[in-house]
Order: sequence, then structure tokens, then C-alpha cells
Amino acid sequence: MKVQVENLAREQLLDIYYYNLNYSLKNAIETNYNIRSLIHDLEDSPYIGRYIPEMIDKRFRELIYKKTKQSSYRIMYYISEKSKMIFVFSIMNCKQDFIRILKKNNYFNNYINI
Repeated sequence: MKVQVENLAREQLLDIYYYNLNYSLKNAIETNYNIRSLIHDLEDSPYIGRYIPEMIDKRFRELIYKKTKQSSYRIMYYISEKSKMIFVFSIMNCKQDFIRILKKNNYFNNYINI
């Protein structure tokens, strides 16, 4: 399956990079690289992620990237069997309220009709 990283996820990945850059260039590069590697792995294994616990629709899944207890990230994606695509729609710290962020960005409407 082809993977498409949505704009919100791209912005979040950039924010994660710059946040980590405040502490360490090595950490910023390593975290960015590892998250991108996990996203790339979805092309061959789209179902490796678990169901997102807060979601009813099982096409919404997530991978957890754990660097440390303080820096764990949720890579959230949607699998569209119809279009044979994986849409990475959010990458965020596990401590963040993802429902609030997705509602704010109106992302549910983009995925319900796919």
C-alpha cells in the first residue's frame, strides 16, 4: 500500500524535530529518522499498528514510537482498502489530547467518507 503523510502530520513531525533540537541535535535527528522509518514500514505492513483505543472504526490505527518515558509519540493513520492507501494524519506526543487536536483540525470529516 502507498503511504501518504497528511499536512498536519508533516507539521507535527517538524514541530517534534524543532522541540528536540532545543535539547540535542543528535536526539532531534534520531527521533525524526526513527519516526520516518516506522511510517515507511507501513507500506509493507499496514496492519502492524494497534487499533486506536479512542476510536470505534478499526481502520484507524497507530504505532507508538518510544524514545523515553518523556518522549513517546503516537503515529496515527487510516487504512483505506478502497483506494489502497494509508493516510498518516497525526504524529503527536502520547501525553497530548489527540481528540481535541483532531476536532480542532476537522480531520474526522476527511476520513469517514474514504
